[in-house]
Amino acid sequence: MSLDEVADLRDRVSNVSERLARMEERQVQLYNMVATSLSSYADVVNRISALEHLRTRVLTIAGAVGLFCSIAWDIVRNRFNS
Repeated sequence: MSLDEVADLRDRVSNVSERLARMEERQVQLYNMVATSLSSYADVVNRISALEHLRTRVLTIAGAVGLFCSIAWDIVRNRFNS
């Protein structure tokens, strides 16, 4: 091989190594983006779960209040009708 061919091969290897380094950097960036996205998704899921739990409590309390008001109304109505 001549010196020109060696220099040409050295340039090609250098270009390939630079491209590989950029690809690895992009891969790390994409990995970090996916990790952040999954973290945000988990946070949203936790918040939705908490809201559903709160909704269940509110509906239970509303049902209990409704039952109490219904019973109280029946008692008041029976007293005045008797």
